[in-house]
Amino acid sequence: MRDLPSLKHRYESDSPAIQLGGLASNLTRIAWHAQRNGRPAASLFRESKYFTEWAAPHCAPEQQALLAQVQLALALWEQGWGGVLDPAQIAQEAQDDSARLLSSAGLV
Repeated sequence: MRDLPSLKHRYESDSPAIQLGGLASNLTRIAWHAQRNGRPAASLFRESKYFTEWAAPHCAPEQQALLAQVQLALALWEQGWGGVLDPAQIAQEAQDDSARLLSSAGLV
């Protein structure tokens, strides 16, 4: 993963809508890997979890609740990948969460 302090500084300088859009993009990338039965780099999960933490203080309460749900889902997907979770299920959930983030941010 890139230099964490620099990534955090850049991420936090964006508006909450852009922050949520960036996280939504990462979720779409996770879904893409799941649809192809590939494994995304661990850094994609790690970065996405950081994004949920860094965005939360700048978001409305309902967006914070959504971010908490996304962070939990990320942990479960990462743990269950290639084992107990069906890749198609991960892909669908990641796409759904991405759409919810975009909608919450007013980007769709």
